[in-house]
Amino acid sequence: MRTAILDDVEEIRSLERRAGAPFRDVGLDAIADDDPPDVGELSAAVGDGAVFVVDAPARLAAWLWLGRADGDLLIEQVSVDPANRGRRTGTRLVEYAVTLAREAGLPGVCLTTFSEVPWNAPLYRRLGFVELAPAELGDDLRRIRDAETAAGLDISPRIAMRRPVDGP
Repeated sequence: MRTAILDDVEEIRSLERRAGAPFRDVGLDAIADDDPPDVGELSAAVGDGAVFVVDAPARLAAWLWLGRADGDLLIEQVSVDPANRGRRTGTRLVEYAVTLAREAGLPGVCLTTFSEVPWNAPLYRRLGFVELAPAELGDDLRRIRDAETAAGLDISPRIAMRRPVDGP
């Protein structure tokens, strides 16, 4: 695992396209067809040191984009190439985010995700994340959820989740 560099941006976008394919298997074609992050926005995040990648022999295996929300570290995106699923690569990236939050003195890690997609909320629950009720959302997570709804991501139920850094 390493911090992404600007030369990784196009490969990250390609990886994100590949990572979307399994969403077809659960009837979420619109998510599978969703555009990867904008080059400018992704390049800015890379320049800020907020993006991490896992290398594989021929191409990137996975990537992680971090931000901040409501005083916590926010997992903006974590994606694994389908060719690398089942190797705990995504789990290692999530655990890395928890470690970074702990080292930064932040109280937790939060994210938004699909509640019923097997490699989304069910996986995060196994990693110690708990669902936040709508009343528990801070201003930042509420804005994120509103933006997701406006972008049409609520074609399948979505939730916000959080894991305290002193948790499992």
